[in-house]
Amino acid sequence: MRFEVLGPVRVCDDDNGEVAVPPKPRALLAVLLAAGGKPVTVDRLLTELWPDGAPSTATATLQMHVSALRKVVGDRVGTGAGGYRLDLTGAGFDAAEFERTRDLGLWRGDPYEGVAAGPSVAAASARLAELRLQARQEWAQRALADGRHVEAATELAGWVAAQPTAEGLVRLLMVALYRSGRSGEALSTYDRTAAALADLGAHPGPELDALAAAVRRQDPTLDRPAPGVPAQRNRFIGRRAELDRVIELLGQARLLTIAGPGGAGKTRLSVELAREVAADHETVHVVELAEHRDGPLEIRLAAAAGIREEPGTPILDTVTRQLSGRVLLVLDNCEHVLAEAAKLAYTLLAACPGLRIVATSREQLGLSGEVIFTLGGLATPAPGSTDPHSDAVRLLADRVAAARGGTGLAPAEQAVAAELCRRLDGLPLAIELAAARLRALPLSEVVSRLDRQLDLLTGRSPVARHQTMRAAIDWGYELLDVPQQELLRRLGVFAGGFELAAAAAVAGGDPLDPLTQLVDRSMVEWRDGRYRLIETIREYARERLGPAERASAYGELVGYWTTRLATPPPVDGPAHTAWVTTIGAEHDTIVAAADWALREGDPARGLEIVAAMWWYWWVAGRMAEGLGWLDRALAGSAEPSALRARALRAAAALARNSGDLVRARQLGEEGLATFRTLDDRKGVIAALNNLLITAQAQEDYPASLAFGREALEVAERENDARMVAAASNNTAGTLRCMGRLDEAEELFTKGLTGFRALNDRRGEAAALSNLSMIDRRRGRYEPARTAMREALAIYTELGITEGQLDAVEGLAQLDVLESAAENGLRLLVLAERERSALGAPSFTPDEIADRDAAEAAARAALSPAQVARAYRAASETSLDRAVAELL
Repeated sequence: MRFEVLGPVRVCDDDNGEVAVPPKPRALLAVLLAAGGKPVTVDRLLTELWPDGAPSTATATLQMHVSALRKVVGDRVGTGAGGYRLDLTGAGFDAAEFERTRDLGLWRGDPYEGVAAGPSVAAASARLAELRLQARQEWAQRALADGRHVEAATELAGWVAAQPTAEGLVRLLMVALYRSGRSGEALSTYDRTAAALADLGAHPGPELDALAAAVRRQDPTLDRPAPGVPAQRNRFIGRRAELDRVIELLGQARLLTIAGPGGAGKTRLSVELAREVAADHETVHVVELAEHRDGPLEIRLAAAAGIREEPGTPILDTVTRQLSGRVLLVLDNCEHVLAEAAKLAYTLLAACPGLRIVATSREQLGLSGEVIFTLGGLATPAPGSTDPHSDAVRLLADRVAAARGGTGLAPAEQAVAAELCRRLDGLPLAIELAAARLRALPLSEVVSRLDRQLDLLTGRSPVARHQTMRAAIDWGYELLDVPQQELLRRLGVFAGGFELAAAAAVAGGDPLDPLTQLVDRSMVEWRDGRYRLIETIREYARERLGPAERASAYGELVGYWTTRLATPPPVDGPAHTAWVTTIGAEHDTIVAAADWALREGDPARGLEIVAAMWWYWWVAGRMAEGLGWLDRALAGSAEPSALRARALRAAAALARNSGDLVRARQLGEEGLATFRTLDDRKGVIAALNNLLITAQAQEDYPASLAFGREALEVAERENDARMVAAASNNTAGTLRCMGRLDEAEELFTKGLTGFRALNDRRGEAAALSNLSMIDRRRGRYEPARTAMREALAIYTELGITEGQLDAVEGLAQLDVLESAAENGLRLLVLAERERSALGAPSFTPDEIADRDAAEAAARAALSPAQVARAYRAASETSLDRAVAELL
């Protein structure tokens, strides 16, 4: 048996034939279906079936309708709890199927069509209509991402005709029409929507207005993007045959490995492949593995894909769940983590049926079903031929023109160019390096020098695939003078981009002149204010480092970052934001320094680096990665020390925010015991603060309060103003959870005063939001709103999303209390969506209770149509837009 409400309400038998149900029993069925299998009391049924007032015979008539319905559905209609319920076990129900699958094909008309029933059916109908609208938008977004613009425009046109004021659908229709070459129709659609809104006394929203303006100016950003694919830095020359072949192979397999020597262009080909097939996938992620050292690869994948860990859930489970749908994953530079990359690919392909993987490596992964495409050099002219149209010569000509300010190869140079490309076996990186030399040398001289170097280096590498590329890089390296060579070798310790100050630290002197010359000779890149070695040259530079020079360079790098990280992150807004941005850009190099220190016998400095990095991992939502580094560093440092204690406190904080409260408590208590052993009173204060928050999250309020009272007492005795403020604020949070508002308010105020005196903006925002909660609970809504808005402004200035969500929820609760329940519900729904996307649930018990109570109150105060409208508005509002509105 099957029940259907996505259109006229009906019952179908096992052969999908409709079973006749009289009107009033059908209305009764609609009410029971809207209840989702839960009991409905007789009084509620009378109200639902006779919304204008039940007659005196209604109870008897209801029993008659129940009997009539039982003739159709049998004993699925049962009694209990003073009413009736519909047993849906084993039955089909199209509304439930739609919620699970979002299959728009299940719809036959408007929800619960043809049934005259009361508010519960109206509410269920409004909810389903809202879900259908969301599903339509999701379908259209996927169609546009897939490049199916014409199909999307056709379907959206019908939907918009039925709902001309649904701005989300209108925007998608305008984009679909624009990408289909129908700009005029896109603007006509906007005009019709503006007219429909004007009839209601409304105007198009700013997003719709901005889209119309973009269509009028033919804004290139409206063209179909390839999200997740890095932008091109220069023209992609040649490789059309190879690109067509890998596209064909990818269409036949789920795992394609592009294998070949260093410098062959594996990365560039994989990126261009991703760009060309992006329309065939819902999502594309490019994951660079060249600098990955320790820890699970899924952590690197999560960071690249923007997937935040979820407390209490293994990161691999989170990754596999979020890589749903048609996803293309590019795993670039797998050769140094071949076994781990193969294991990850095997797991992902088994768990994610819509996933395709493109791997680049110097070796195949060795998995069943893997398709290998071997990439060699670009096509070169045949011996004795000049063929200017071969891919290798075309690449050389393009890069020569760039090096010479637009002047390409002269006709007299074609034969020499063909010979150069042949000598380099068409390897793209070698051609790039050769072209760069043409700023200072004639082409014939370049070929003469290269020829001698190649002869000299033949057979030097025991690995055949390295010989030609190594010859090309050796040749460029030998053209450098001694200071340039020494600097290039030392720059190999950087795992990513770097600044001049870091280069100076590693070089042990002023590197500006040789560094500038390395940039001129294309051995080092200068882009966006930072220097960078391309991976092949960086690998070559590391290999050229002798043992003593390697120890010196890495030692200087470790010292540089130990010194820089010794200063705690700044607390004021712009400086804090700049710090987070800087550490994010330097992350790979910082952990490379820590890795060397931990491996090469300097574990104390390695521990010092990773202990100082905890705040970045916390802000960036990379708790598992930070815990992994801290676990490794702590394992090599068993002796009690202030440094070890700080690292334990950092690990405890990361564990708590990962949802592992038991481990957080254990690490925190070990850190506290270490600080006590060392009689480090500042450390004791910080450890007690850490523990009081963990105990608070565990709802162990007596322990939390004891930790907080001691922290405050010691901080006051030590005249540590910042820790007095922090301990006051945190202890007050526990008192608030216990309902002791007078004491909590006094301590929150003390914390706020202290933070402001120190210009600690994050602490100030936390204290303001906490005081706002006290004011709200006491009915002082105006000061509560003022304080929460101020907290929101500070969190926005600092770029702390979790803090923004706390403030948005606080302001939403005030809206609910001040007769603006619909807007309050909109903000609560929006915040819940953003928390889910961030993997950042609230863990403070009383905050969770307040939020749930506000949502329940909002739903109780609103009609079903208003609830549906709030959900629709939330789905159309970004967090940035909501914050701008509130501020």
